[in-house]
Amino acid sequence: MKKMMCAILTTLMLSGCFGSSQTKGEPIEVSAREVVDRLQNQKKDSFLLYITTDNCYSCDEYKKVIEELQDIKPFDIYELHINLKEEDEDVKEALSELEVVIGDYTAFPMTYYFYKGNLQPENIKAGYIEKGDYEKWLKDLRIL
Repeated sequence: MKKMMCAILTTLMLSGCFGSSQTKGEPIEVSAREVVDRLQNQKKDSFLLYITTDNCYSCDEYKKVIEELQDIKPFDIYELHINLKEEDEDVKEALSELEVVIGDYTAFPMTYYFYKGNLQPENIKAGYIEKGDYEKWLKDLRIL
């Protein structure tokens, strides 16, 4: 009974964090653990994720580009904000697990498109992406 309740709670938690409760024109904030859990989910659905950090001018400007594109046509994108000086062991463990899947994420912002739970090299974008290039990439992915 406890296992079934844990499974139900995990499902509800994931659907709440990766659901459609997004304010129009804003990325959906997630934790590293939520991303890892989503990648381990049996559904293997597709999603767009970008990673930012503190004191990152490019990250701030990048978020503006995302919001401009969402004003044209809303789409789901998840934002993982990383503290490079993280001390919480659980968060550090989740980031380590995530790094195994996505590789090194030091050129902030980083953007990833997971297609059916898989990450192809061409779906990894390091650094700031100009609005026109970003829009073309999203159209090629059939997100826009």
